[in-house]
Amino acid sequence: MRLNNILIYFLVFFFVGCSDSKIQQEEDYIFGTIIGIKIYGETKIKAEKVSTEIFNEFHRLHKLLHPWEESLITKINHAISKNKSIVINNEEVILILQDIKKLETQTQTYFNPAIGKLIKLWGFHSNDFNQKIIPEKKEIKRLVLSNPSMNSITINNKILKSSNENVQIDLGGYAKGYALDQAKKILTKNNIKNALVNIGGNILAFGKNGERYWKVGIQHPRKPNIIATIDLLPGWAIGTSGDYQRYITVNNIRYSHLLDPKTGYPANNSQSATILVPPSENSGVRSDVFSKPLFISKTKDKMNIAKILNIKNFLIISNNNSIYISKSMSNKIMWEEDIDKKNITIFKTN
Repeated sequence: MRLNNILIYFLVFFFVGCSDSKIQQEEDYIFGTIIGIKIYGETKIKAEKVSTEIFNEFHRLHKLLHPWEESLITKINHAISKNKSIVINNEEVILILQDIKKLETQTQTYFNPAIGKLIKLWGFHSNDFNQKIIPEKKEIKRLVLSNPSMNSITINNKILKSSNENVQIDLGGYAKGYALDQAKKILTKNNIKNALVNIGGNILAFGKNGERYWKVGIQHPRKPNIIATIDLLPGWAIGTSGDYQRYITVNNIRYSHLLDPKTGYPANNSQSATILVPPSENSGVRSDVFSKPLFISKTKDKMNIAKILNIKNFLIISNNNSIYISKSMSNKIMWEEDIDKKNITIFKTN
């Protein structure tokens, strides 16, 4: 695991303007990344209590949804691999599985949580990404052609069954966003008015930072510094998918953990894709899931994907350092370094 890279990412994405003495700040390490919670205007005792409650919820979700360590998801995957049905008594997980099935269709399968076997094949079901060889083409092709999809799964009367033994559920592109939405519920329950929650770059603003909006930074995908900052309005969430935290290097070529489900290979036409999501009940999930299609899809398809998903605020850095940004997003960010305007393409969104 590239803990140093994750730490740098956390620092530049989260700690923008954090010197206010009225801010209570707590950290933990969950979901394979650093978690940060900042609470404004509360006593240290209350802030610690609420932060601990949120961290405990994150640990619960991590154990419940983990894709390769023992969890309910691994039990489901084992049953599917044996072509057996399994009784799911956890209503929360049933609702999650129903949700990700809809999201797979909505994102035109760019978000496909059924490709766990492909993710494992590439060596990403591990805490240390030390795989030094590329999987065999024929095995990648076999898994892709088997068409793993959440649509092969049915749940009737709490009994789950899949018609495809190659389906293996991996919620890595969903769980952090879902956790953000759960954190929002905990903050509301505890009458916290102003907070910022960061799960490895998926960030939710709750209220304000005193009289100011919460300011967050967007990391440069190839440098340990901020490329831009943005004021995050109350209820808004921001999420980034990138190739710079989780990847393997084989023959000096970087292979990201973000696979294109249509090819079975790591997406390689973007360095990062950042989206800004307005307030909603599931803004955390949307910030996590919807950044994936913009990262994975081909450059010529990205604008159409943004329209389909109603993403009005996005910033994409391509593999050749070209920047694609929506007009709405360009009006919200402040560049932190000199950017060659020749490299920027601005898209108008309705």
